[in-house]
Amino acid sequence: METVNDAVANESRDIEEELTESILDYVTDSGDAFAPTLCTFKKAMARVNAYDYNDESDSLDLFVLVRTKTLLGKIPNNEIDQNFNRLYGFFNQILKGKINNEESEPFDGYNEISELIKEAVKRVSTLRLFVLTNGLCEYNTSTVELDNGMIMEQNVWDIQRVYQQDCIKRGKERIEIDFPALYGTKLQCLKVDGGCEKVDSYLAVIPAETLARIYKKHKHALLEKNVRTFLQFKPKVNRRIKSTLVNEPDMFFSYNNGISSTANFIETTKEGATLYIKKLVNWQIVNGGQTTGTIAAVYNENQASLANVYVPMKVSVIKDTVHAKELIDNISKSANSQTAIKNSDFSANEPFLVEFEHFSRTEWTPNKTSKPENKWYFERTRGQYFDDLSQRSGVTAKMFKKEYPKNMKLTKTDIAMYEECWKGKPNVVCKGGEESYKQFVKDIRQEKTQCSLAYYRQMIAKAILFKTIDSISRAHQVTGYKSCVNAYVLYCISVLSTQRLNLEYIWEHQSVQQELRATISETLLPLVCEHLSMNVPSPSRYARTLECMDSLAEKLSRLDPLPNTVIKEEEDTDNEIRQQAKLEKIKEAESVPAERWFAIVKWATENNKFTPIERRQLYNYGVRKSNGRNLSFKQACDGLNLLNEALAEGFNK
Repeated sequence: METVNDAVANESRDIEEELTESILDYVTDSGDAFAPTLCTFKKAMARVNAYDYNDESDSLDLFVLVRTKTLLGKIPNNEIDQNFNRLYGFFNQILKGKINNEESEPFDGYNEISELIKEAVKRVSTLRLFVLTNGLCEYNTSTVELDNGMIMEQNVWDIQRVYQQDCIKRGKERIEIDFPALYGTKLQCLKVDGGCEKVDSYLAVIPAETLARIYKKHKHALLEKNVRTFLQFKPKVNRRIKSTLVNEPDMFFSYNNGISSTANFIETTKEGATLYIKKLVNWQIVNGGQTTGTIAAVYNENQASLANVYVPMKVSVIKDTVHAKELIDNISKSANSQTAIKNSDFSANEPFLVEFEHFSRTEWTPNKTSKPENKWYFERTRGQYFDDLSQRSGVTAKMFKKEYPKNMKLTKTDIAMYEECWKGKPNVVCKGGEESYKQFVKDIRQEKTQCSLAYYRQMIAKAILFKTIDSISRAHQVTGYKSCVNAYVLYCISVLSTQRLNLEYIWEHQSVQQELRATISETLLPLVCEHLSMNVPSPSRYARTLECMDSLAEKLSRLDPLPNTVIKEEEDTDNEIRQQAKLEKIKEAESVPAERWFAIVKWATENNKFTPIERRQLYNYGVRKSNGRNLSFKQACDGLNLLNEALAEGFNK
């Protein structure tokens, strides 16, 4: 809550929006949601704070926030029920046309969410409603079948569940299963003698009832390393698993491939010639989440049907603790390779992302003083910012938030959206962050793009430009399809500048030129809004087409280019040799250690050498070197001249 309140104060954001986004970070991290989009609508019996289409679970997901004003305040069940009704009321009123731009004030995302709901009724099997709250509640969720044939699920994420997910992310919650003590059973097993130094492997058999009870207790924590959570009975495979459990339970072991799992520790016992598993520590099911979830669902409906059902199980016990995470990830990927798993993301260890993250941790933003204060924070993995923050407290937490303000946080989908708009693909960006990132990955791999310091700074400049466009859109009260408008305005700037916008200026000043702000506000924003709104009732759908982009490009061809003051001057090819010489001079100056710059300052002060300004210059070079900041060509020349003069005057360190 402190983080939420800080963000509200520093970024002038609505507390409800900020709190919703913070809780959704945990929901998506757990796998319960995919990539929700924030929106806010409130009427007496119709409310929504976010929406999502999850193609993994074939579900339309709607989210509503219930905020308590007291820390750990309790939310009564009737209030949870009331908000589920409001969320369903929103869904229903959209379908009946009772919420539209004529009858109520338009809101950001209206067109997209209304289109999504109307399409979902025709092709999506499940409507999932989520109540999010920063309070505590005890609520039994339910599943019902609607008149239109959809299954409606109710889910609650309260602060207790957020805390549990936070513990899972930070490795604080261990799943320790003592089979005899907790479940009155031992698992018959066979140890595979392979002589592997990294992993011990076991083949075992687990009673389905035991597996169901374990899942009921630990739920998603048991499947944290699985690539997807339980998809209910929507996939055909899950329906077949249920049918076997109900109609042919004695054949389940023969029909089912079972589950694959990992653990950090195993305790076994031997009775005669038979080996049994007694205990597993940090147990994770990495393949077989659908089998496990289906068994648990059937167990909840009819416990007796699992009496004689057994599940094949493979257990990989990790011995190499140094590389444990990498081993578990590889086991999970390999175990799931027989099923088509979407993977539009880079590996977390992709060199491009690692290098971009490195620059975000070392490159201070310019602020025209010798003491930089802020950096942009790039999340190489989801939730990384809050993970870093949660490991600090008191003064160190305040220092972290000062060094990395939350409004200067970037994700992989963010940089993908900026880059694809800049490259002339706003239609792809309007399909959503995931589609943008797929295209970004494809481009990076095809073009073998290297993440240099110059690339990093230009990307940050594009981020500042995009955020400026968004703030101008908000000031003009653009609603309904603002994300599409923002994407196309950035595309317009790229086209009108022929990709020669002075991004270096934006980086150095951490702000957009006033002339460009005026052009956005007075020319480009009205142009894009008019262009998209001409295609009512579906501007957001039109924005995803090549026709939209090509038609706008034709209009742009009739506009004047951007002011020369915001365009970077083209460098003559004759100056390439001079440019290379400048780079070599900068490299020479940057090779001087910070300690040497400081030593010259001390020597000059003690011997009354150089002017006070020159001594300050030398000190600043040392500070820049210590903080990993680069020197300009002028700074490099001045610094080397002062260094050579000091050596000539007797400095010898």
